[in-house]
Amino acid sequence: MVIKTKKGMFQVQKNYRDAFNEGEFVDKYIEECMDKYAYIVGDISSGILRLKGFDTDPKSKNHFGFIEDYLEISCAFGCPYYVLKRIRSQEEFEKLEKNAVAPEVEEIKIKPLKKENFDKESLVLKTTPKEKPKILIDMNKINAIPKGELSPELKEFVNQDMIQPTSGNKVEKAKEEEIQTYVSASPDFDPSNKNNNRFNNNHNRSKNRKNKNRNK
Repeated sequence: MVIKTKKGMFQVQKNYRDAFNEGEFVDKYIEECMDKYAYIVGDISSGILRLKGFDTDPKSKNHFGFIEDYLEISCAFGCPYYVLKRIRSQEEFEKLEKNAVAPEVEEIKIKPLKKENFDKESLVLKTTPKEKPKILIDMNKINAIPKGELSPELKEFVNQDMIQPTSGNKVEKAKEEEIQTYVSASPDFDPSNKNNNRFNNNHNRSKNRKNKNRNK
């Protein structure tokens, strides 16, 4: 099938799902972009026509041998499309018009689903014997802290840190040193100095005052 349009003469090689519309093709066609291509592919997705050009240079990325890949990768699945081949001369157009062959028409074929018959009477439900539960719970282990053994290196480290050796091959536990805390508002107070005169004098004065108050 050959056609003449305002944008040139073309042979319609494929017209999948009757996608070709001359009016939409002419409106979308841009001479500066499309005149250099020998093949033009138009695909329609969501009601929008898109045109893509392909040439005859085997080294080009737009070689017409990649049309099938373009339709499979870049076009929506099952979308309407057509493939046009440009006719350069009037003589070629007339020859093709005499030997015109209808373009390939491809249709979506949906295979009917075979529904299998279901016999309710043949359905048999079998019961299984009830068994005792095999889950055992040890009440002594609930919320118990897991016990484990320390490595020999850690045992030595703990023994050296927590236990002090004494004379006579006997080992006694180290006693914790008693720590005394002091609270004083005086900036000159030094708890390490036992002979601190200021501290002793102030302490004695406070005792005398308390005794006088008691006597009164």
